[in-house]
Amino acid sequence: MDRIIEVTGWRHDPEGSGWEQVETELGVALPADFKELTRRFVPGSFSGYLSLMRLTDEHDERPLLRTWARDRQREGENAIFAEMFAPYGVYAPDKGSGLIQWGSDVTEGEYFWLAGSSVDSDRWPVVARKEGGEPWHRFDMSTTEFVYRMLADPEFKPFTVADPPRRAFYLPYWAPWPPSPEEWEAYTSPNRES
Repeated sequence: MDRIIEVTGWRHDPEGSGWEQVETELGVALPADFKELTRRFVPGSFSGYLSLMRLTDEHDERPLLRTWARDRQREGENAIFAEMFAPYGVYAPDKGSGLIQWGSDVTEGEYFWLAGSSVDSDRWPVVARKEGGEPWHRFDMSTTEFVYRMLADPEFKPFTVADPPRRAFYLPYWAPWPPSPEEWEAYTSPNRES
């Protein structure tokens, strides 16, 4: 968490949590680092690219629970959608393991946990792909480690957005989108004040 804050320069008072209702409906606890990430970073996007799923869609964010319910419904109703989630399938409490989406990016990238009630949620691997239909990539690391590597490690292919010497940043929902070229330059400047 501290490395993500350091690399983005983001400073904001943490917000309340409130994931209990979502966890009750999912039938499983979410990773602690993800919940803390959503407390520390208000709705917005990392480097204008990666957005986290949220409790509500108050700021044009896709809420995690509604996305999960939609994915389950589509998987059950349509073989094409079921194939999109293969070989993992969408998580269901009575099923064992499956996918729960926690993030998305501006180029249709999708970020999930391979969730299961028999594994501590803090040990769930990240499963991601650049867009629907492309191969899955599995990472045995926490959500925060994945986000940090995406933002800071130019070798973290194919998911990196690191572009040295440019700096990563966090763009809250209240900031204008898209940023002007001058604003983008200021956000990514290696000489930017934190």
